[in-house]
Amino acid sequence: MYYVKTKREKVGRCNLCTKVKPLSWDHVPPKGGIELTAMEMENLVYVFTREKEVKRIRESQNGVKFRTICKECNEFIGVQYDTVINDFAISVGRYLKSQFKFPEVLHHKTKPVRLIRGILAHLVAAKVEFDDSLFDQQVRELIFDETEEIPNKTHIFYWIYPYDCTIILRDFGMPAVRGNFKAFGFFQTLKYFPMAYLISNKPYYENLLELTKYRKHGIDDEIEIPIQLSRVEHHYWPEMVDKGNMLFGGQAVTGSITALPKTAKSKKS
Repeated sequence: MYYVKTKREKVGRCNLCTKVKPLSWDHVPPKGGIELTAMEMENLVYVFTREKEVKRIRESQNGVKFRTICKECNEFIGVQYDTVINDFAISVGRYLKSQFKFPEVLHHKTKPVRLIRGILAHLVAAKVEFDDSLFDQQVRELIFDETEEIPNKTHIFYWIYPYDCTIILRDFGMPAVRGNFKAFGFFQTLKYFPMAYLISNKPYYENLLELTKYRKHGIDDEIEIPIQLSRVEHHYWPEMVDKGNMLFGGQAVTGSITALPKTAKSKKS
């Protein structure tokens, strides 16, 4: 049976600074960019395998959150990165909610380097068990040191995600090219309205736009990045298991989450 786990003890090792301290709740995605509401969370592995065992759903009264980082780190990423993440989500969301017709590709101004670092920080926070993987180590160095360069082998792709389903999946492997089972990549994903992010060690994935192409810019450089409004994928894409894809991973994968607002009458399968 797969359980939905979103917290640790009140005192433990912080996922970001690695010190043993009282732990606080980190909202993933960060509060301020979405409406915090009661959520029903299910383990994503169960969704894909549809095991016969009774599924376990966990409820949260105010969004998806993890008690994995200390108060100081929580406040740090809130000040340094969350404003940019939330402004980007709110403004792109307006395009999707608008009755006006926009071009298939438009350009929107943001601070991509802060956006990149914030996404990575929240992904490290969204792991219930403390981990010292290479990915987590690199993120810790990045978020506390503005001079630390984003690794060339870290690639973040993004696309429109017009769904109310939040999905968090850490440390998984799948084919680098869908349908080709000879070469695999290492991935993480964070998806919530109105954008989805896929982090990979591969430089390309299915012609998605890449956020990390701006990695060499200054942390506060504002850049108009393209938003491809015409491309909308299934809410479980690309991690969904089908004839063109397989998924594998360790403990972090079994701690994955798919969450819907409690009042939502989902038609998702």
